[in-house]
Amino acid sequence: MDYIIDAIFDFTVVKFFAIFFALINIISFSLYAIDKKRASKGQWRIKEGTLILFTVFFGGIGGFLGMSVLRHKTTKPSFKLAAAIGLIVALAAIAYIAYGIFIL
Repeated sequence: MDYIIDAIFDFTVVKFFAIFFALINIISFSLYAIDKKRASKGQWRIKEGTLILFTVFFGGIGGFLGMSVLRHKTTKPSFKLAAAIGLIVALAAIAYIAYGIFIL
């Protein structure tokens, strides 16, 4: 059983999750930026479901920053809820990776 725990927190595994986590948050923020730019130009937009999906599943920090910094989708209750859930999921993932505990 100890070898499983050791494998989970092996440096390469942690490194993989850290890189994945950073990339998914960059993608999430970028989606908000692209959607904001397209909205201002009256062009085709990114589906709201796509933005919410990236915000809730590990892209909570990027989604939250995208909403806050870009002032995009800040009046919609569904996006406020998605940002809150996304931040909780993101912080739980960080805690799990960094400390080896799962907080929920």
